Amino acid sequence: MLEKKLETFLMDRLKASTTISAADQFRVFDEKRRSGKRFLDLLPSLSLGFQTELLKLMSEFYEIPFVDLDAHAAPDPELLKAIPEKLIRHFKALPIDRTADTVTVAVADPTDVVVVDRLGQYAKCEIIPAFASPEALDRAIDRALGPLDTLGQAIKGAGGTQAKGVGGDRASGVKPAPVSTAMSVDQAPSTAQTVEVVNTIIEKAVETRASDIHLEPTADAFRVRYRVDGVLYDYESPPPKSMEASVISRLKIMANLDIAERRLPQDGRIPYHTKDKEVNLRISTFPTIYGENVVIRVLDMGGSVLTLEQIGLIPDLEKKFERLVHQAYGMILVTGPTGSGKTTTLYAALGKVNSVERHIITLEDPVEYRMERVRQSQVDPKSGLTFARGLRSIMRQDPDVIMVGEIRDLETAQIAIQAALTGHLVFSTLHTNDAAAAMTRLMDMGVEPFLISSSVLCVVAQRLVRQLCTSCRKPYQPDGALLKRLKLDELLPSEKLSKVTFYDHAGCGRCKQTGYQGRAGIFEVLVPNDEMRRMIVRKDSAEAIRKVAIQQGMKTLQQDGLLKAFHGFTTLDEVFRVTQE
Repeated sequence: MLEKKLETFLMDRLKASTTISAADQFRVFDEKRRSGKRFLDLLPSLSLGFQTELLKLMSEFYEIPFVDLDAHAAPDPELLKAIPEKLIRHFKALPIDRTADTVTVAVADPTDVVVVDRLGQYAKCEIIPAFASPEALDRAIDRALGPLDTLGQAIKGAGGTQAKGVGGDRASGVKPAPVSTAMSVDQAPSTAQTVEVVNTIIEKAVETRASDIHLEPTADAFRVRYRVDGVLYDYESPPPKSMEASVISRLKIMANLDIAERRLPQDGRIPYHTKDKEVNLRISTFPTIYGENVVIRVLDMGGSVLTLEQIGLIPDLEKKFERLVHQAYGMILVTGPTGSGKTTTLYAALGKVNSVERHIITLEDPVEYRMERVRQSQVDPKSGLTFARGLRSIMRQDPDVIMVGEIRDLETAQIAIQAALTGHLVFSTLHTNDAAAAMTRLMDMGVEPFLISSSVLCVVAQRLVRQLCTSCRKPYQPDGALLKRLKLDELLPSEKLSKVTFYDHAGCGRCKQTGYQGRAGIFEVLVPNDEMRRMIVRKDSAEAIRKVAIQQGMKTLQQDGLLKAFHGFTTLDEVFRVTQE
């Protein structure tokens, strides 16, 4: 009954919110009704801003204080002795303040009177519970007590130490011996210690939002690196070299790969369940002179699909793109390198057209998100289901909208364009550096220029830049020479040029000292007009098409990035890093 009253209270109060979109509000209340979870249990899946807003409102409803732990001073070491470390970690309950007869404790669930009572028994005084963000609470506990190095503990349990010289003596010119020795399925990879180490590596990657895990053998070490927000970071406590063979074999067994084959690359998939997420791991092995290199792509199968409003398009481009995705037929292409967010943009577009009146089918490699009403299929070349073959079959399924994960060859391109010309709306991706190059890439594949000019509605080129942490970003005033070089006078009105402020990264507990938190897209949207369509038919160069598009008002990737840097979303260094213009 109380939870129902809380829901009504939150709905009424959030209506006036200017920071939380109506779409986000609908999603959380819909998830609440569908899953039956409490609002406190839904917090970890929400953005930091939404978490904070909900917690402040819940604080008001329950009349329990809210504390921002990232801005709060570190607790006194003597205060931490009031509650045993095991209970602090178990209940996620951190003492933060004390008076003569009370202790204020930031706790994961301050409404749980049993937990509060037990904490009071240990502290031997009255406990004043306080709401805090789950992520901020984890960070504050790690700052106060030190991080809980679960991988290090697992390695210690395995009795592992760094083996020296396992790969051979490079100084003497001795060829390194293969580091992966043959072992049976019943040996090290199935031991409890190895299982624990592998699980910890994966779960730590999920916890840190890593998109990829790299396991890299060297002559005398076994390195682990995570790619977070597009950048690789070393993991502080990698397994010892002595565990290399067992860790890799364990991963192969999980992915149904051949553990005896170490000379050829292999690929596989692992469905994996963490405590609160379902992820799909794509594993790739590659032989090197020091052993097998393993890269694991981490796909969050339960991740929510971003809306068109959330992917980062500036308002003018968002309106233009939304108008195009509601066309009855034609082709919309999204281009960029691997890992630039193309699939996220396509799903945001599908979300706009997804309705009971439309039959939507996708063909992907792999299926990265799940969408209601959308018929989703995954290519399987081993079984003969290629993009081209799957697309031919989709055309017999009476589709209104088709999404093809990638156009890789002439046959797929021809079928997709034919579908776009015969009354279907087609979404797909290409690997090109900018929007104009998509036209010439299709020509290079062998598609007739007149078919391209007739079918392509627009091309969106994109990159991902790391977003600045709003808690620690540092403002600075650029000098005149930099402003002139950036040509901001072409992007900003004159009254804003006199007070331009950019931001640089710093580092704090919230962003784990990186200065960045999350990523956002920068975009280049090319909508062919009659002049550009004639240029396509004439087979003009991509550079010529690009120049005309810019003359017609298209903002380049770098210009869109500069605008986002001007508004404090990212740094100039990030913009230059990903655009390389």
